[in-house]
Amino acid sequence: ENEDRSLGRSLAVDLTSGTDLQREQETFEQEVIHLVRLLDFSDPHYGENIVLCTEDEFLKAGSLAHSLLTVASLLEKRLKPKKVTWGKSVTTPRALKECIKTIRMYGLRVAKFCRVEVLLQTVKRMSQIYKSSSLTSKDAIRLPSIVNDLGEYLTSISDLLREYGGNKITAYSLSSLEQYIPLFLIETVRILAEGEERLHGEGQITLYGVEALDRSCSVLYRDLKGATTFDNSFRDDDAAAEHFERAAGYVNLMELDIEELVSYCRTNRNEFTDVDYKMMFGMNAPRRKGDITRFLALKEQLGESSSISQ
Repeated sequence: ENEDRSLGRSLAVDLTSGTDLQREQETFEQEVIHLVRLLDFSDPHYGENIVLCTEDEFLKAGSLAHSLLTVASLLEKRLKPKKVTWGKSVTTPRALKECIKTIRMYGLRVAKFCRVEVLLQTVKRMSQIYKSSSLTSKDAIRLPSIVNDLGEYLTSISDLLREYGGNKITAYSLSSLEQYIPLFLIETVRILAEGEERLHGEGQITLYGVEALDRSCSVLYRDLKGATTFDNSFRDDDAAAEHFERAAGYVNLMELDIEELVSYCRTNRNEFTDVDYKMMFGMNAPRRKGDITRFLALKEQLGESSSISQ
């Protein structure tokens, strides 16, 4: 219990920029700028340079991060200046302080390595969703198998990492997935909107496929909630609900006919960017033919510039 409190202090002090919920959106946006290449799912060479850990390697890393941060916190606590009987204080030698600082630095690096590993495991799976035959199914709603695989991974890694690395390291490793997973879902929809040749068998997404993707949003929300519901988790229920609802909303635009899409865009003009709305209007969806001119005409009716802003 004392070790857990000590580790908590280390993470609270040193990982604030990555876990403080009030700054989460700002941090997330800064991270995404550096991870743009991870979103290019349709690149034929996507993922070739991603090297993932084995489960054993990952759990050893989590255990190491936990140990280093715990040792640093306990040493720092024990070496705080203490007053002796004659009133003077005994200070910690500077060299020893630097050693403790180094131990903490390496603990933080390993913790961040764990976080990146979970992110890469997640995105490598989600980058395959658009290729699933479930999206072009003409006879039934089938959840893409990779969605179930990701849910099982998150549940398993959460349980194992808490055992090997403790709750704090696990919480940090899974942090921001409530934003990244919806972003990856939206990126999947963008790929579907850009061209049928990228889908399974070069087919077209069907209403069954749209429903399968919508259910994928719900299933991943549920599975992530289960994996991140434990003591000291960084999970933010409101933020998670907001991001997943936005992703589901973008998915559901694919099932509208053109008149319904115009109406939705007029009523929810700021829900998505011009680029995303343009993709939706230009997409051949189950109940509509692509027609970008309808979007440009709507912009003019609303007194907006006909140019497409990001």
